[in-house]
Amino acid sequence: MKRIVTSIAAAIALTGTSARAATETCVTPAEMNGLVTYFLPQVINKVVDTCSAHLPASSYLRTAFGARADELRKDADAAWPQARTAFIKIGGGKNPKDVAMMKDLPDEALRPIVEVGLADALGLDLKPGSCADVNDIGEALAPLSNGQMVHLIAVALTTAARGDKDMASCPRDTSAS
Repeated sequence: MKRIVTSIAAAIALTGTSARAATETCVTPAEMNGLVTYFLPQVINKVVDTCSAHLPASSYLRTAFGARADELRKDADAAWPQARTAFIKIGGGKNPKDVAMMKDLPDEALRPIVEVGLADALGLDLKPGSCADVNDIGEALAPLSNGQMVHLIAVALTTAARGDKDMASCPRDTSAS
């Protein structure tokens, strides 16, 4: 999953030599949540398209996973502002002019660019033998509400991305612990 989100951002490495630069370019937990909320329906649809032919007709992936994507899509527009911020941080690269240009693009211009880039990036390299595992994961997540599922995925990605040069998530704030 980390590879998918990294691909979404076109795998442009974020670099920052100072602590200040790192906090300006790291993805916050709220932004990661927005990113997952926005892109998860598209990821699910791509997985369903890729794996349906390799699973029995009664599998969760073929019977219910697509409907889950439809439910999740209802929250995508509300998540766009956070997803936009995260995408700019991940996809803006290290050139401040590129980041500024992306920030200045109106939503009507940026959203299609992001979504076309996502479609290209979602050339998921799922092997037919992995589809049953993906089905099992989807089925295991089924009892969770949409918000719980998004949060679980976002927390997993945030944790996995700490220190990652392509998709740097912010260090965990331990001051409240």
